[in-house]
Amino acid sequence: MARKIKRPDTPPADDLTVLQPNRVLPLGDRTVTVRELRFFESLRLHSQIAALVADLVEQTDDGNIDLGRLHRVCAQHPDATVELLAQVSDQPVELVHSLNAAQGDLLLLTFWAINADFFLQRVIAALELRRTAPAATGPASSPP
Repeated sequence: MARKIKRPDTPPADDLTVLQPNRVLPLGDRTVTVRELRFFESLRLHSQIAALVADLVEQTDDGNIDLGRLHRVCAQHPDATVELLAQVSDQPVELVHSLNAAQGDLLLLTFWAINADFFLQRVIAALELRRTAPAATGPASSPP
């Protein structure tokens, strides 16, 4: 029997964060705004997003993604990760490549803070499909 996957508990967001989730970061000699992934961007970057989501699904069975899991998945897909970070910060990929470890972590964690819901919705949907697939197909029937 399929069981419903409950979304991980998250603290309630304040209204300002929901309405304006953008965050401004100092990265080296620049100030960068990190924002939500837009719909068209998500379509254009579908293969990069799908690769990350597929590996996030493999890292959890309940939809909880801690920072260790996130880092493992991003390390498995460095090009996709860099492209997504460049996209949501409206910066060239070369800038993301040039960041030192602390700046890269700050950008990644800020990206995740703003875009986690986008990814977690897809992870939870995939987990639910995985759990219901055997129940939906059922045992093979034989003719009477």
